[in-house]
Amino acid sequence: MVKVDFEFARQKYKPDRIKFLLIAEAPPKVESVRFFYFKDVHDADNLFLETMKVLYPADYSNTKSIRQRKGEFLERFKNDGFYLIDASDKPMKDTRPATKKKQIEMSLPSLIEKVRSLVSEDTKIVLISSTVYKFCRNKLKAEGFNVINECAIPFPIGWQKKFREKLGTLLSKHGWQA
Repeated sequence: MVKVDFEFARQKYKPDRIKFLLIAEAPPKVESVRFFYFKDVHDADNLFLETMKVLYPADYSNTKSIRQRKGEFLERFKNDGFYLIDASDKPMKDTRPATKKKQIEMSLPSLIEKVRSLVSEDTKIVLISSTVYKFCRNKLKAEGFNVINECAIPFPIGWQKKFREKLGTLLSKHGWQA
């Protein structure tokens, strides 16, 4: 049931044409009240907040204001052709690297089909987190997808500045102007 809620929230902000497809690791735990596409998140929304800082720096005044206007930012994200999905449809069982690797590797066939159904020939794919980059990049490229990362972009918990620098540089290199 919660997975349906995650997917329902995500689908609401799916662009007609995806220019940039961002792929993160996995949705939050089932009981979570936070998710990139949930409008009413009051804390621990790092991926959303840091992504908005990269995409819309001139409109990012402070975190409280952005949280209050999250719906507006999600609409803008959608209208600009951005869409975020997860490599695994299931929340991570735990944060140990071996467990994450196994879960993402098991999800690869499903991810490839999902990506195939979403992208067009000119869609640029950005992999977020070293785990997703390490275990998905070569497989997605082998399938002919336009993965534009040349290196991993860290997940923005503890790595906010590095996330913003790497994502901003990558998007700018591939035509995005903030």
